[in-house]
Amino acid sequence: MPTVMIVAGEPSGDLHASHVVTQLKALCPDITLFGMGGALLEKAEMTLDFHIRDSAVMGFADALTALPHFLRKQAYLKRRIRQSPPDVLLLVDFAEFNMPLAKFAHKIRVPVVYYIPPKAWAWRAGRARKLAKWASVVAAIFPFEAEFYRNAGANAEFVGHPLIDFAKTALSTQAARERLGLCRTVRADPCLRNRVGGTPADNSPPIIGLLPGSRRSEIRHILPVMLEASANIARIYPNAQWILPLAPGISHQLLDECKRGISDLPSIKIVEGMTYPAMRAATLLLVTSGTATLEAACIGTPMIILFRTVPLNWRIIKALSPLERSGLPNLIAGRDIVPELLQTGLTPTALTELALDFLRNPQKREAQREALQAVYAQLGTAGAAERTAQLVLSSCLAE
Repeated sequence: MPTVMIVAGEPSGDLHASHVVTQLKALCPDITLFGMGGALLEKAEMTLDFHIRDSAVMGFADALTALPHFLRKQAYLKRRIRQSPPDVLLLVDFAEFNMPLAKFAHKIRVPVVYYIPPKAWAWRAGRARKLAKWASVVAAIFPFEAEFYRNAGANAEFVGHPLIDFAKTALSTQAARERLGLCRTVRADPCLRNRVGGTPADNSPPIIGLLPGSRRSEIRHILPVMLEASANIARIYPNAQWILPLAPGISHQLLDECKRGISDLPSIKIVEGMTYPAMRAATLLLVTSGTATLEAACIGTPMIILFRTVPLNWRIIKALSPLERSGLPNLIAGRDIVPELLQTGLTPTALTELALDFLRNPQKREAQREALQAVYAQLGTAGAAERTAQLVLSSCLAE
């Protein structure tokens, strides 16, 4: 009976790991699974040594504050690996926490499969060489990422991006709007074709989606700017509608805190568990840099990418990263297909002007939509979780 320790430290890792667990159980019903994760891994019946509740952090300043807490968890997991070595250690994203675990497991000859590896191609390239030594297999989610790790000496496999399996909706734009109670009257605009359902978007008042992130710290830094820009845009488009898909674990109280001091705010519809229909319904998305930008690319909705953190985090990021771009769609495309407003460049005035430019120019939205389709095509085919599960089981058998 194979045993696998899984370590996922953030909500996105919990999500992707839970799909791998489902596939592992389908392929090997008698498998034993334990480790660190969240509600989705718990629901998938993995035994949790630690729950990730409240452990997500954004940037170096947050990480320093949480460091003692994480070190205690890490030390416990190392003891568990030493005392009862699993057949495989499956690490999912969460690089700063998981890289030391990979090194430790390698030392005591526990095979390591690293799914969603560190973005060493973006910054701190030396991590690729280290992981090449420590990991039995690197399960890469981008084709260029697999090549990058192979060039560093790793046994890297391109498994495809997990978003392909679930970042989608069968709803057309009109159906999504009706489901969410938005803009029930739709008139055709041939410039804004849909990728699913064949229903064109419309010339009715715009619908603007706000996606401020899934971490409390990033929401506090970015949502107030979104809201100020929303108030500005609403003065130009008084009939515009606004929708905010609420990330799991984020409270309405936090949203209310971000609204304080902002006058003339438009009414914003808050929805839960309907992120992809909300993305489909929107004319334009204002999205915090991260996985949500790639989800928007999968859905095919035009967007503006935003990022802001505390000055210390930003200085460290700029010192360590050679990249000129932040958003994943731009990194995958290798060019600027989505506009980015980063750090000091993210102001209510700049965001207002850029959003108005997109709202006034359907040709710009359509050009971005076509570029996003090309990005989507580079993400591989469905089945990333199953391919990763097979790599895990192969590593078990190899031992």
